[in-house]
Amino acid sequence: MFGKLIREKGFTLIELVVVIAIFGIVLAVAIPTFITFLPTMRLKGTAMDISAALQSSRMKAVSQNTNCEVVFNITDNSFTESCTTITAKLREGISFGVGTDVNKNVSGIPPAPTDFVTFSSPDDTCRFSSRGTSEGGTIYLKNGQNQSYSVTVSTGGRIKIRKWDGNDWA
Repeated sequence: MFGKLIREKGFTLIELVVVIAIFGIVLAVAIPTFITFLPTMRLKGTAMDISAALQSSRMKAVSQNTNCEVVFNITDNSFTESCTTITAKLREGISFGVGTDVNKNVSGIPPAPTDFVTFSSPDDTCRFSSRGTSEGGTIYLKNGQNQSYSVTVSTGGRIKIRKWDGNDWA
């Protein structure tokens, strides 16, 4: 009856408490760091969303042998692709514009207009022809931390995302 001790498998309560405490300490350090990077990630994600919408519109224009456009609604913080009729809002905390520290007349990019979309059409529209070309222009985006990105479309249809690094559009 008292001969052999049976060893049971599992964790003790003390081991579980130690693991949960370590996990809590790691979270306490990681969450504030993550929260400070969130506006930057949203800004970059929005620039990538707009770039993807522009590329999609350009590809549809070429593949369907028609003209396609992306219309930017500055007051509603949204944009719409004409060939797919998809409307998307800018991510939370992101708007059209530039941070206050941006010198807008650098790197060959003209100063940003008051509505921060520089396509030659008066209705803030980027139009792609059936050959994939456009009239060219730039969309400026900012977040609440005074950070800025731009999405530029060349007349040949090339789309480039740039970030304001404090001195220049990189």
